[in-house]
Amino acid sequence: MDETTFTVTLSAILIAAIVIGIIVGFRNRTKRQQHIAVPPDVPETLLRQQPLGTAQGTYVTTVLGQELLERVTAHHLGNRSQAQVEVHKAGVAVMRAGEPNFFIPAESITAVSTISGMAGKFVEKDGILAITWTLGESDVTTGFRTETIAEHHQLRTQLDILTNGRQTA
Repeated sequence: MDETTFTVTLSAILIAAIVIGIIVGFRNRTKRQQHIAVPPDVPETLLRQQPLGTAQGTYVTTVLGQELLERVTAHHLGNRSQAQVEVHKAGVAVMRAGEPNFFIPAESITAVSTISGMAGKFVEKDGILAITWTLGESDVTTGFRTETIAEHHQLRTQLDILTNGRQTA
């Protein structure tokens, strides 16, 4: 075996080992997080109502509490996707492309803030809208990045109105 063949073979084995390690780690994290409640589905009646505010953009991820790097992989909450967020009097509907939609009840929201990054997505200062809420027994933070600044400000304003300024940052 010549030196080039050995190097290519060793590199392929190392890359395969790294990929397998990532897959195993992801599966183990998902198993550890099965205690996290399944997020509520978007109520059908809500979809027929006019939202207070809506925005198109990127669903960044959901993380545990304020631990912005501790992605929730259970129930597909850690998967980034294109999304539409609608603010209603009853809560926030998150409609994701290719992933399950979910609903954040208004009474579950504990804080609304803006951040510059979370779990693999980092942008300019205050570029991600973060909604901290209670999901079952767990506190989680869901991040959303709007397509435009105008949508970002409108969505933030509607969320502040929805929560009556309750502990929002």
